[in-house]
Parts: sequence; C-alpha cells; structure tokens
Amino acid sequence: MRTGITLKAEIVLILLLLFPASCISRKRVLPEEQRLLPAKTATRAELVQDLEAKSNSIQTLQGTVSLDLSGGGAKSGVLTEYHQTTGYVVVDRPKQIRFKVVAPIVLSTIVDMVSDGGQYRVSIPVKNQFFVGDVNAPANSKTALVNLRPQHLLDGLFIDVRPYLNKAQVKSVLEEAVQGRRSYYVFSFINIGGSEAQLMEKLWIDRTDMQVSRKQVFAKEGRLETDVEYLDYQSEGAESFPQTVVIQRPLEEYTVKMTFLKAAFNQKLADDTFNLERPDGSELVRLTP
Repeated sequence: MRTGITLKAEIVLILLLLFPASCISRKRVLPEEQRLLPAKTATRAELVQDLEAKSNSIQTLQGTVSLDLSGGGAKSGVLTEYHQTTGYVVVDRPKQIRFKVVAPIVLSTIVDMVSDGGQYRVSIPVKNQFFVGDVNAPANSKTALVNLRPQHLLDGLFIDVRPYLNKAQVKSVLEEAVQGRRSYYVFSFINIGGSEAQLMEKLWIDRTDMQVSRKQVFAKEGRLETDVEYLDYQSEGAESFPQTVVIQRPLEEYTVKMTFLKAAFNQKLADDTFNLERPDGSELVRLTP
C-alpha cells in the first residue's frame, strides 16, 4: 500500500516528465552593457612597482582648471556652490602648492592660497580677509572657501605610496573587487605599529586600464577623511594624469572638482611662485590647531 509521501513523489515525477526542461531553467545571452568589462591582470609585485613609479613621476605641476566647489550640506544645513569658475594650480612636491580661483569673465580673484606643508596662507579679497594658519587647524567655518585647505588639494591630486614602503609598521593587503561592470585591485595600507591596527589608505586600481581610479584616506577610528576620484587619464609626454579629479572631504563637508583645461609637468618654477603677501588693509585672521 502506497503512503501519502510516496504518492506525492510519484506525482512530482510525472509533472517533471510532462513539462519540458525549458520550463524549469533557461539560458539567455546578457546584453553587452550588462557584462563585465575586460580586466587586465598583474602580480602584486608588478602593482607595487607601478604605484611607486606613479608616486615618483611628477615633481612639479602647473595647470588651469575648470572648478566646481560645494561646501556644507546635511550637517551644517547650508549648501554653498561655485560652478565652472576658473582656477590655477601650481605644485612643487612634496609640500608646496598655490591655488587661485578667479570669477568668470571678469577674472577677479575670489581666493588665493598657498601652503608649504606647515603653514597655509589664504587671501579672500571679497571679504577683505587674510587667513594664516597651521595646516592642521580645524576647518569648522560655515564658509566653504575658508574650510578649503591647500594641503588637502595637494594630497588629493597625487598618488603617493612612498611613505608606506619599507616600513615595518605598515602592511598592505591586496584584494579583488567588482563594482558595476568594472573589476578592481584594491590595496589597503594598514598601520600595525600601535596597540590596535589602523586603516590608513585604500587605492582602487581599475583593471580596464590599470590606472588608480579612487583613493580613500582614513582618520582614526576608521573615519573616511578624504575620498578622491580620478577620471579620464590622458598622456602628456611621458606622464599620465587624470583630466578630472574630484576631492571630497566628508568631515568638513566640501567637494572640489577640478577638470584640467591644460597642464604642464616637471617644468622649472619661478622663485616667487609661492609668495603670497597680505594685502594692505585686509583683516588678519589666525587659525591654530
């Protein structure tokens, strides 16, 4: 005598025989726009060697950029935006940068700032103010231009793994990741020298062209301090540099997007390039850590 379980099993078997396999599973060809892009491969040693070469390749930079700047947001409750203004950036690595923003058409100076890695100086003519501060001074103003730190721009513009190399307290972890249609090699640099390991930086290498497409820098407790996107790499002589760099500083709530209209690399700079004097009659504001 058949049990209820045996009868059910026979019924399921009969149904499977009656229906074609295509009703149970089917295959379909994914359209091209849904497939993973071709990914190049490299060994860990090759990746590190390439990152070190990129870190050393550019000493000076002179560029004209189209600039989009936004400051504020959810925390402050106020959002300030500057769109498609013109900027000029000059860099002498590893410490010196000058960054100047001018108004469209009239080309009057909105902000002019310099940093030598220790002190930064900022002139804002429209406010008739001149700021002098330590590069580690907190950025807690409601004005996006005042929170903007030239050192943040300098650190964001370039990939530099040299501080991590050949240091026993810094270890790197390599992983593979996929986001959307793109495959990545992701390097995480971790400081193990303290009582607790600290994540310092992540570099995302796009395997379609083996260029660094993203850099994330972390503060203590794992807070994301800087998040940078590198887009549309172009070759200028022997150098390869992104045409667009987007620097986000979540803690200070500002984003700077620089699209390079022209750039020159490794050329000699004038001796007074980084001289920025306080304009007569301007208010002096000192910022300290």
